[in-house]
Amino acid sequence: MAAPLSAGNFAEGIRNSRSAPFSLHSRGVQLLDTTRLLDVPHQLKSASRHLRDLLSSLWVFVLIQSWLSVYNVLITISSCAFYSYYHINRSTVAYDLDWTLVAFVIILPMLGFTWLAFRRREEALQDLVQVKSLLLHIYLAHRDWLPAGSVSSMHQATVQQLLFSLVDGMRAYFLPPRFYSRHYPYTGVKKKMMRIATERAKLVRGITASFKKLSKSSEVLQKAGLPDAQLMHLSTQVFQLQCAFERMALVKEYRTPQGIRALARFYVVVFIPLFFGPYYADVRVGAHSFAFALFLAILLNLALVGLLNVSLALEDPFDNQGLDGIYVDEALFEAEQAIAMDEDAELAGLSDQMGPKAGVIPAGAMMATPGDQTNRKVPLDTAPSESKSMLGTTSRGPAAFLPASSEPADIQTMV
Repeated sequence: MAAPLSAGNFAEGIRNSRSAPFSLHSRGVQLLDTTRLLDVPHQLKSASRHLRDLLSSLWVFVLIQSWLSVYNVLITISSCAFYSYYHINRSTVAYDLDWTLVAFVIILPMLGFTWLAFRRREEALQDLVQVKSLLLHIYLAHRDWLPAGSVSSMHQATVQQLLFSLVDGMRAYFLPPRFYSRHYPYTGVKKKMMRIATERAKLVRGITASFKKLSKSSEVLQKAGLPDAQLMHLSTQVFQLQCAFERMALVKEYRTPQGIRALARFYVVVFIPLFFGPYYADVRVGAHSFAFALFLAILLNLALVGLLNVSLALEDPFDNQGLDGIYVDEALFEAEQAIAMDEDAELAGLSDQMGPKAGVIPAGAMMATPGDQTNRKVPLDTAPSESKSMLGTTSRGPAAFLPASSEPADIQTMV
């Protein structure tokens, strides 16, 4: 029977390996692999994979459309029909318009607008990574920086519950969408906006209170004899955690320039299909087919509306309403699991999963296969709203953190 997997066995296998991972492809050297080229089953699988990718892309193209697309199609049909069949002095209003103006005035700024929104999303992802790692390391600092028995288990449970409350507050803050600009020009919205501001202020106060209690909890470590340098490092981690949350909150509350968004939305949905009707009328005259001209007009305009919808969906990356948003609820749930899990039981489950041949390192293998995650303190098949803390109580906080069906009316107005 092979020896069980250990750090020494794995290191010995690495030292005895006579090969090293080396890729010419990553260095720009294109290789012709005749074996792979003549591998018919592989080529059939590759062709099937690319076909599925193409069909998936078509499905995504459908998914990114919205009611703006419906309005755009209706205007496009009306415009094409009008300019194709309306006659002035017995001639149709058909003209080969130049798309250069559209490219520079509409498409180019919209691409820059999309890049700006995507950059905000990437910055928010970096801050979310920092939030997840700091939540875990702050808990580990309270648990491991002093010898066992120096602080009571009640202190560890209190810190854990503080971190769970902080995660609950972040979840309740980031998930509800904001709709300030959408309702701004209309009457009767002032009361709704004030209610949103009131609920947001309550959530911010709750999160700030959790940060203050978390900072104050280090006094227990100070009394237990933790050196000042480590206390300063722990305080810095709490500070960095709050800074990361505040940067994410700025992405949540502030958008790209509203004027650019309004201009792009109006031009793409209304102006281009309405005033470029003569171009499609000219296509009809050249192709002798109104159906072809109309089909071309609809496809081109839907592509522009799809690009606009992608940009708008990235405005709030936390609301789970776009294809490329940030799954903040899932990320925060993973942070809760990391804090609550028992690493000894987790590693024991990993060893059981790998079996009796765990000590054998296959040729070319550089990484162990992770096992299942059934031994966590917070089960993976448990919904985030049902996760439990190590204290045995739910990690959810006040009613503002419950599912939408259980929220009070003043919280529902934020959605």
